[in-house]
Amino acid sequence: METITNRPGHAHGPEPAELAGADGWQRGLSAVVAVGLRPCSGAIIVLIFALAQDLFWTGVGATLIMGLGTAVTVAAIATAAISARQLASRIASARAGLGTLAMSAIELGAAALIVAFGALLLAGYMASEQLWMFTG
Repeated sequence: METITNRPGHAHGPEPAELAGADGWQRGLSAVVAVGLRPCSGAIIVLIFALAQDLFWTGVGATLIMGLGTAVTVAAIATAAISARQLASRIASARAGLGTLAMSAIELGAAALIVAFGALLLAGYMASEQLWMFTG
């Protein structure tokens, strides 16, 4: 079984320096605008419900608050991810053997957490639908 390592020429995403170049900020801005133009299905539902209840401006306000909440949440997650990556990089470079072991343990723990969460979701679904295969 081959383990995934950081090999030369192997990357999961481009580094910011690789994206720099002519019109770099314009390409980034166009990507942000393209993503932002897609309407949110939840916002559309809120607006339709508000319109049906003759509360259009309340729906507009609720939609703006939903957008603000999404922006704050995405910014917080991105900040946490970048901070965690920098911390992990410092740990891995400080002590080559211990850092690599710590990173492997963190990766294994994260994978186990995802599998456990998925198993709990499956078990909850199966319990709610009474799909357990007990014979007796």
